[in-house]
Amino acid sequence: MTPVRAARGMGTALLPMVFATAVVAAMTLSPGLLGLVVAGVAVCCAAFALWPWAVLPVTVIGGTTAGVGIGGGDVTTIVATHAAILGAGGLAVSLRLTFRVDSVRRTAADVPMLGLTVSVVLAAVYGLALGNPARDVLVGAYQIAVIPIYFWVAAQTLASDRRLRAAAVLYLVPTVVLTVLALVTSSQTGGLIALLAVPPLIVLAGRSTGWSRAGFAVLAGLLLADVVVSMYRALWLAAAVAVVAMLIWGGRTLRGGLGATVAVAAVGVVFLALASDIGDHVGALTLELQDSPGYRSAESLVGMNVFVERPLTGAGLGQSVQDIYLPAFAKADVGPVYHAFYVTVLANIGIFGLIAVLWPLYRALRNGFLYRNGIAFGFAALTCGFLAGAVFAGPTAGHWELGLLPALTLIAGDLEGFRPAAPVGMET
Repeated sequence: MTPVRAARGMGTALLPMVFATAVVAAMTLSPGLLGLVVAGVAVCCAAFALWPWAVLPVTVIGGTTAGVGIGGGDVTTIVATHAAILGAGGLAVSLRLTFRVDSVRRTAADVPMLGLTVSVVLAAVYGLALGNPARDVLVGAYQIAVIPIYFWVAAQTLASDRRLRAAAVLYLVPTVVLTVLALVTSSQTGGLIALLAVPPLIVLAGRSTGWSRAGFAVLAGLLLADVVVSMYRALWLAAAVAVVAMLIWGGRTLRGGLGATVAVAAVGVVFLALASDIGDHVGALTLELQDSPGYRSAESLVGMNVFVERPLTGAGLGQSVQDIYLPAFAKADVGPVYHAFYVTVLANIGIFGLIAVLWPLYRALRNGFLYRNGIAFGFAALTCGFLAGAVFAGPTAGHWELGLLPALTLIAGDLEGFRPAAPVGMET
């Protein structure tokens, strides 16, 4: 056995022991809720130390499910649950690197993502120097920092074919179960979890034949149908842009999978229209469509005014306008988060910050769009969709998919043997 393999084996054996000790200590020293939370995080760390590919599936699905179960859908609880599980995963990955169980994986967007990370830190210092409340600085920082955090975690946990396949299975199985339960009842999933799985399934449907193709198309169509009947307009836009991008720029193989998927989704929507609970779905959709966008545009206007005053750097992370009157609403504190992602970025960190956000996304998209029949292109197309949806949406949980999808685009391209090469003006 080589020294490197021996070190990795020792590291793999020691990590669960370290976390087991942490669990016992947490339960002993803090037997209340805090102890349970710390113990839960330690258990996640132990699991992620052994199976790092499970970090993101557990975070995305488990974080949302646990957040809803604990807080009844409260956004703060969902964000906190996501952050706790993701933090446990980040710690496990860091320790695997420290014990030399893994080595650092490189991607084409590492330098731009590092630039974004540094920009967030500098903007936070700038915001504190301007006197912005520390809590608001933290909230504003989370909105943007969640992008490189998800990118780094994905790049370090999924950068092999075996890991990517294992994570895909772990993600897809509960997603399909949750989607079916939502479609046959009056509940709403929102469609985000389902939409993330659609592009790779479309590609697989295009590449396959016979029953395999039918199976992938059915799965993709089922998840796409859930997006159609969800109650988030930004998701509809994201899905529509992704489908159009695949149709226009995708290769022949991908278009075949897309056609089969759209056909299945259409049948699924028609079936839902004939189902007994369609009234509940239609009622929820009607309320969403009738929900006035007035407060969104009013808040965005406030944010744009902040940006105009300091266009290059913004007003610093954590900026807010105190006790301002919104027409047809009431007086309120507005900021640092707005109901439009780009307004949030511009108001908090200005044009420089927007460039820092878009630079790594551009690097990933440029690579993904040169691979027209691959899974990498599917993820790139969906990234374009979420970039379009971000014009109108600024979720409190942050646009973490803008960190996850670029990482998956680059990872999938590398694993499929893609090396961006040729077209003039598109050199790497």
